[in-house]
Amino acid sequence: MKKILFVALALIVGLASCVKDEKYPGISITGVSYTPTAVTENTDVTVKAVITSFETFTATLYYMDANLAGGTMTPVEMIPANERDTYAAVIPAMPNDTKVVFYVKAVNDKAEAVSAEMDYTVGAVAVDYSVLRLNELNGNDKFIEIYNAGAEAINMAGCYIQKDGEQNWLGAADVTIEAGGYLLLYSIDVCEAEGMPHYGYPESLIFSSGLSAKKNVRIQLFTPAGQSIDDFNLVDIQMTAPASYSRNADGKWYHADATPGAQNVEGTELVEGLEGGDTPEPPTPQPDYTNIVLNELNGDTKFIEIYNMGDLDLPLEGMYICKDGNEGLENAKWVADATVVAPAHGYILLYSEDVLVDHPEQPENLFFSSGLSGKKTIRMALFMADGTERDAFERGTTGEWGQTISNVGEKSYARTPDGGAWKLADATPNAANPAEGEDIPQE
Repeated sequence: MKKILFVALALIVGLASCVKDEKYPGISITGVSYTPTAVTENTDVTVKAVITSFETFTATLYYMDANLAGGTMTPVEMIPANERDTYAAVIPAMPNDTKVVFYVKAVNDKAEAVSAEMDYTVGAVAVDYSVLRLNELNGNDKFIEIYNAGAEAINMAGCYIQKDGEQNWLGAADVTIEAGGYLLLYSIDVCEAEGMPHYGYPESLIFSSGLSAKKNVRIQLFTPAGQSIDDFNLVDIQMTAPASYSRNADGKWYHADATPGAQNVEGTELVEGLEGGDTPEPPTPQPDYTNIVLNELNGDTKFIEIYNMGDLDLPLEGMYICKDGNEGLENAKWVADATVVAPAHGYILLYSEDVLVDHPEQPENLFFSSGLSGKKTIRMALFMADGTERDAFERGTTGEWGQTISNVGEKSYARTPDGGAWKLADATPNAANPAEGEDIPQE
């Protein structure tokens, strides 16, 4: 049995492509998303995808600048993220007005899966989708109603709805919800054939599945970037809905008379069996120090670059760097003080004290107290304040650190792209690393 997978296309009208992948022995891609959702010209973009497979597989992100005629896709290896079955890769920062198109491909020995293309435009005006609400669901008349609680009209291009984990509606560019207005979607079950109650209803307002008043159901609303906006999750149905699942002014779900495309009547009987069910509060981002990585080391101009892959500025106070296996705070070559904060998708650049005179502009607290060579075996490790190793770079197979081996010259040991796999690449201190590099010689 093949499963059709759709992923929202952020700024493209409709969705022309679909994904088919085998369930056994299979591989599937779901939940493709990117952050930040409002991309500026100085911002790297992290793409994540949930990938499941019965076999060992490889996952690759492909991206391109769609403004370049004849452009080709750049592949980037995706690596495991901190969430179950989630893989991530980074698209480097690009200039304003660049339209970036991307997709994810996963391959095992017996099957492959390819997500639909998604896109974003650098510097585009951010849309506040958080004011959208699932407002009324009706399994008798088969409709879903979305309400815009904001003060401005919202174009729904690329927004999408999932039912029970499968996408069943994708917003087109001609679909807009006015401020304080409603968007009414009907099931294909009541629109498909002549004589049906809503035959002739606009195709862009029809969702591709049924809707029942007597079954558990999960309806989710997403932004074009794959971020969850709202979630109705009925996991333990207590009764057949006499009319609609309807949201009261208090944000809770009630059984109420149907009011398609109009203001809800206030219900008096709460819907039981919901997981959640209240008006969602905007999520509070939590600091995630797994986003802090060693990103570039250069033995020619003697610098170490730390990169923050996340969406939050993170204070590094107490974090420290050790060299060549001499671990512990007492052996630290650099310790971050209270003024050191790694900006979201930004860098902290450290220079060796060996080149202190070459960098009079550099703050004193951003020099480390050792040399750095491009022709020796090395282990450089970054630790949390509690002594937990956060990240490390190693070069050499001799079994000892500080031994002379081949000289990489002016090149850097760099994650390509930022936060990616270690490669040999051109130096880019305090700026985005190249998308690709060469293998690092180990002898």
